[in-house]
Amino acid sequence: MIMKTNITYIFFFILFSFTACSEDQEETVWISPKECTTIKQLIENNSFLKEITKNKEDYTLSFETQTVTLNQKDIKDIDINKDNWNTTITFPDNSTLEIPTVGTSIDQFISYININPSQYNPLAAEVRLNLPAGGGVKTIVYTKKGYQTPDIEHQNSFTSQNIQFITILGLYENYTNKVEFIYTDRNGKERGRTTIEIPIKALTMDNLPLFHVVKVLPNRMEPGLNLVNSPGHDEDDTSRPYMVDMDGEIRWLLDWRESKELLHIGAQCGLHRMKNGNFITGDANFHRLVELDLLGNVINIWDLKAWGYNFHHEVFEDKNGNIIATVTNNNAKLPDNKTSRIFDHAIEINPETSTITKVWDFTSFLDQTRILSVDKDLPLYAYFGQNEANWLHNNGLTEIGDDLLATGRWQGVFKYTREGQLKWIIAPHNDWKDSYKQYLLTPLDKNNQPITDLDVLNGKKSHPDFEWCWGVHCPVAMPNGHILAFDNGYCRNYVPQLTNASGQYSRIVEYEINEKNKTIRQVYQYGRERTDCFAFAISGVQYLPKTDNRLFCPGQNNQLSDGTTGGRIIEIDPRTGEVVFELEVNTNTCASAFHRANRISLYPEVFKTLFRTAILNTAY
Repeated sequence: MIMKTNITYIFFFILFSFTACSEDQEETVWISPKECTTIKQLIENNSFLKEITKNKEDYTLSFETQTVTLNQKDIKDIDINKDNWNTTITFPDNSTLEIPTVGTSIDQFISYININPSQYNPLAAEVRLNLPAGGGVKTIVYTKKGYQTPDIEHQNSFTSQNIQFITILGLYENYTNKVEFIYTDRNGKERGRTTIEIPIKALTMDNLPLFHVVKVLPNRMEPGLNLVNSPGHDEDDTSRPYMVDMDGEIRWLLDWRESKELLHIGAQCGLHRMKNGNFITGDANFHRLVELDLLGNVINIWDLKAWGYNFHHEVFEDKNGNIIATVTNNNAKLPDNKTSRIFDHAIEINPETSTITKVWDFTSFLDQTRILSVDKDLPLYAYFGQNEANWLHNNGLTEIGDDLLATGRWQGVFKYTREGQLKWIIAPHNDWKDSYKQYLLTPLDKNNQPITDLDVLNGKKSHPDFEWCWGVHCPVAMPNGHILAFDNGYCRNYVPQLTNASGQYSRIVEYEINEKNKTIRQVYQYGRERTDCFAFAISGVQYLPKTDNRLFCPGQNNQLSDGTTGGRIIEIDPRTGEVVFELEVNTNTCASAFHRANRISLYPEVFKTLFRTAILNTAY
């Protein structure tokens, strides 16, 4: 009896002990709900918590991209610290989860401001942001009070990096710039903002251009700044490309005076933007091609002299990503096998392999014996004149569909295939050999009737509806198939005149070409009535796609309103003929205000936020 009682006691003791352990385990072991996994995924995707709402039994967590609900029994404590952009959730087992949260101010995230980080762009700055998590950053450089140029806004790409280096462009010289930073989510929605001041000293370069804004109608202008490819103090100086706004303020400038690589670079036609957002330019002083970033840092250099070529005038990246440049072949000779030919070759380079993939010798499809030398008795003939060595003077090159479009100062505008087959020539009909006459275009009047006057066809006089180009520069292929060019008017109609002779004019001219019928019709021109815009050399034109306006940029010898000479940047609405913007550029000592000028966005479309590795970050 005693033994049975003891056994019964032991059984109930064990049962009680087991039950007590089970009850204790249920009270202390907390299982994380599946919603916690969702929250962690949102954090990894840089989706910030916006607010928390407490209901009867739940907490609703509203993130930027979705909403998550947690039962109150699954949360022990919530600490929201918007000053530090963070929320801490403590769970029943005392584990915690840190959640990036939209806060109050981003002032504390501005870590470092570096003015002119490359040492080549004094109107730029780099700002380091130590953000709570990834995101996008929009910047606004505010325009001076009372000025008409729009604020310069730029949205940097979204990134998961929390440490970001933001490049600020478009700062005013000799001014304390007001710059706003807006921290955004993946969709560009604002998380927070702050405004800082960036003081920029006055530019120290000598012979900076002086500007006079003649006219500005901001609402009718093409957006962007004017990229001016200036030779500097003179043609032997270091080129100094800059961007000037509609108020005549320089907002971007490359100063290579301290650059060992680019001191005395002769960029000539200057910078062309590449697909990756960098610039490509040539160097006629050291005969190389150079890829640069927005701050003026050298990315790549291709040595043309090592391949037997000299650079001149133009270089650009084609639609296939190759680089095409106008060059002189140092081994190309005249029939005497002694005199070198100049300015009559072009090459294509594969930048990935740094190899020449195509060479075009223009003597293979143009007539190098067509030497007119109409200016041989003028004082500047030795520099500007046509001769057997400089029979073409190819000064511009661009793409037109799958083909190429070029200008030759002495031979007009011509189109050719990448295989080197001539398609047509825009030039007076005189003195061409019979084999080339099939490529000459017949001009039409405004009624689409052929012009048959031989003096017009041969360039001895102009027609009311049509003129050829003289000393032509800057070929442009328009989206509608038309051709734009800068008609310098040098020795127009074969009449030799001094460059300062009165009555001369330069034009922007637009032609419509029918390749099947080999006809050409002049559909637009501006400049014939502006003898103050005569530029006997260099200069450029541009089609402006957003407004359908035209840009006319005579780069030298213009008679300015203050009695000096220089260049002009003129934007015209071709529908009304009205000038919507005109800027005079006075360069004091240099005969050329610029080789080319173009309207361009300050930031390229592909511009990305700069990231640095942790090692580089420590340098700041």
